[in-house]
Amino acid sequence: MESARKESVRASGYSSGSLSPNRFFSGVAEDFLYSGTSALFLLVANLFPGYWYFSFIALFPFLWKVNRVSSKEALRLGFLLGLTFFTFCNLDAFFLAPTSTIFKILCGTLLFALWGWGVGIAKQFFGFNPVIVSGLWVFFELALIKLGYTSGLLTHSTPTTPFILRLATLFGFGIISFIVVLLNSLLIKAIEYVAKVFKAQTAEFSISELTWDFVKKCHLFSQRFFLVPQLRGPPISSI
Repeated sequence: MESARKESVRASGYSSGSLSPNRFFSGVAEDFLYSGTSALFLLVANLFPGYWYFSFIALFPFLWKVNRVSSKEALRLGFLLGLTFFTFCNLDAFFLAPTSTIFKILCGTLLFALWGWGVGIAKQFFGFNPVIVSGLWVFFELALIKLGYTSGLLTHSTPTTPFILRLATLFGFGIISFIVVLLNSLLIKAIEYVAKVFKAQTAEFSISELTWDFVKKCHLFSQRFFLVPQLRGPPISSI
């Protein structure tokens, strides 16, 4: 009996309360799907100026997943996002100076991971707050700029227009990144709100439909409300 129990625990993917390697790698693959998609959108927005509008949805897959996981998993998501983004950004320099390039990739990846972890921690205390998420991104991007990684991930990809120049003059270039990440975060909140409303309406319709079916099957209107008994007819003596 004990051996059978151990075998069933092993088959279910858990051993002494830990995940099996298969479940772990499947979780990493799923996280990479979200983080890799965001990294791809960031790369397109930064490397191809004609597709600058990708920055307005670039962080949507990443933040969508972060909103549904713990802070530890958010750290892993940020790590995968940073590793993917900086690896492809530095492919040309990798063969020229591999040591310094690897160090640069690792440091940039660590900053991305810390940002993801910070978003996960903030979500535990304040919920998924678009303003807090955008503010954390501004600090993260400023750290990248100070360290010489980039002149601005989202600011650099945004086209130069008179309106954007006025905003940057008044509040600095960080306000552009703040607005872009804020729109990414608000898109998540909007989709969640629409899904919640649709789900509530569907539930109400299902309940009303079931109630009507119950009433029709039980003949409650004719038997209870109007007090009409079944098989009622004229007296036999009158026939």
